Amino acid sequence: MGSRSLLRRTVAEILATDANAFIAELEHAFRLQLGKRPTDSEINSWRRSIPTITQALAAEGLHQVVVLIELRGPLTNSRMDLVLVGSHPADGRPSVVVVENKQWSKAEPVPASELVKVPGMPGDQVHPANQVWAYCNTLTNYLTAVENARVCGIVNMHNASSADLRSVQPMAMGLDPEVCRNVRIFGDDQRDDLARFFRSALSATDAATNADYLLKSPVRPTRALMTAVSDAVLRRTVFTLLDDQRLAYDHVLRAVQEGHANDHKEIILVVGGPGTGKSVIAVEVLGTLSRMNTSVVHTTGSKSFTETLRDQLGTTNRRAKQVFTYFNNYAHVEPNRIDVLIADEAHRIRQTSNTRFTPRDRKSTRAQVEELIRAARVPVFLLDEHQIVRKGEVGSVDLIKRAANDLGVNITEVHLRDQFRCGGCQEYVDWVEELLGLAGDGPRVWEPLDSFELLLADTPEAMERYLKQQLDQGLQARIAAGYCWPWSDARPDGSLIEDVVIGEWKRPWNSRANRTLNGIPPANLWATHAGGEGQIGCVYTAQGLEYDYAGVIIGPDLVWRSGAWAANPKASHDSKVKGAANFDRLVRNTYKVLATRGMRGAVLYSVDPETRSMLASLGIPKI
Repeated sequence: MGSRSLLRRTVAEILATDANAFIAELEHAFRLQLGKRPTDSEINSWRRSIPTITQALAAEGLHQVVVLIELRGPLTNSRMDLVLVGSHPADGRPSVVVVENKQWSKAEPVPASELVKVPGMPGDQVHPANQVWAYCNTLTNYLTAVENARVCGIVNMHNASSADLRSVQPMAMGLDPEVCRNVRIFGDDQRDDLARFFRSALSATDAATNADYLLKSPVRPTRALMTAVSDAVLRRTVFTLLDDQRLAYDHVLRAVQEGHANDHKEIILVVGGPGTGKSVIAVEVLGTLSRMNTSVVHTTGSKSFTETLRDQLGTTNRRAKQVFTYFNNYAHVEPNRIDVLIADEAHRIRQTSNTRFTPRDRKSTRAQVEELIRAARVPVFLLDEHQIVRKGEVGSVDLIKRAANDLGVNITEVHLRDQFRCGGCQEYVDWVEELLGLAGDGPRVWEPLDSFELLLADTPEAMERYLKQQLDQGLQARIAAGYCWPWSDARPDGSLIEDVVIGEWKRPWNSRANRTLNGIPPANLWATHAGGEGQIGCVYTAQGLEYDYAGVIIGPDLVWRSGAWAANPKASHDSKVKGAANFDRLVRNTYKVLATRGMRGAVLYSVDPETRSMLASLGIPKI
């Protein structure tokens, strides 16, 4: 579950290999690891950029420095162009240099932001120094073998002159002091400077040993989102934002600056699947703006998600707890009263904010999405259209774009591509979507991966035993199920009734109480608090949250028949869904959500024998 590169070679080995043969070797490794052909731009980058680095290293006699090409970082599918490994000449400690190759011939700063604009490229780009420093932090934060190493980064801009890059140098842009100290940008006319930099940062001593340690390093468990919220909001940056995550973050801060300077209103729309880091972006934006004394709120349509966020702030900061709100809190807020409104899980936006409890004189005549847009100068929407799991939820890209157009508000859209949950394994998320008929051509054989563990249980007992082993190792594990059993209230003494019955196996749903009773946490904290492991959760208590291992019970509301999925509303006990015209889609979305909560692994079990047989035919290892 650590890091993996396409190729590992010394500088000498790369220089001794015919250029075409080397590129062919990289293409083969790419196909083998990622199951697809590299793009022409990727191939051109290898062909043009790698020699500029290896030649500079060779010029300083660093022939035995190890070059890791296209290193996939820990717990993410983001890839680093080159990672150079050796020892530091000054103290002999392991030394790691992360290299970001850019084919840009010029870059210009975007005013009032840390973004850059590149001629010929659509949209604004993350500053490459911020990008490479985020990669450096990812290595030091998650690889135990690297935490005591010397780690720095360079941006290799071999198609641009130093004069063309002067305005985007880290110090000129006013980037974070850490970035200014640890990342250098080199243009084409600075090849001698680049070689001297390598001599100051790397020696070939122990290069092979240090590269072994890096590639085989244990990965420290990722810092769970919820347990880091308090630090992020109140004190400091907690999460390292990579690539498109950083682009979204920078766009929000740019829009805030423009809003203050020019009475500017703009929507930032962030779209991404489960585990792409939408809520991490939300928490970091919230923390940064809170520390800047900017008025900012976080809002969702999920009680479990919101109450868990509030809980993580504890009871010592009541004002901070008020930052976490619900979508229907903004029906009567004055326009632009808030600087930034972060609408997390925006796929859960409803048609209106009215409920059966809303007094007649307080009912709103506006769509809920319009209320959210009107309330803030910079509304930020984060959503995944495949996570709509109940009727009445209408949040979508088209809905937000139509509302923005009707209100005359500009919109900036960012799509998140990289996967940070599920072991950083986009392959697993893609496989789940294809399994459930949400993408692709239907179920396909599972090919085991080193970054994520998928298992199949024949019985709920087997699933529970395996997850108990993970709990005993200090990891977090939960079982969630489709809403296919009745859900009873607790007994008068607070004990729970075992409603989920599968043969001789019986377990209760999570508590419905709003406080801890008999050591059992309330429903909203089932996924994150001790004591939740003894109950079964559902999509409403799991959505938006994460744990190390996810157990998923597929109920009789979704079964495999005659080569296709068959949804059965009669098997559902969920009144919010069973009468929906699109029940089939909602129930498949539900199981996608449940199956993608795990950061390290998932265990699947179906109550239906024919469905279990189909899953077994896909080659999933059994427990």
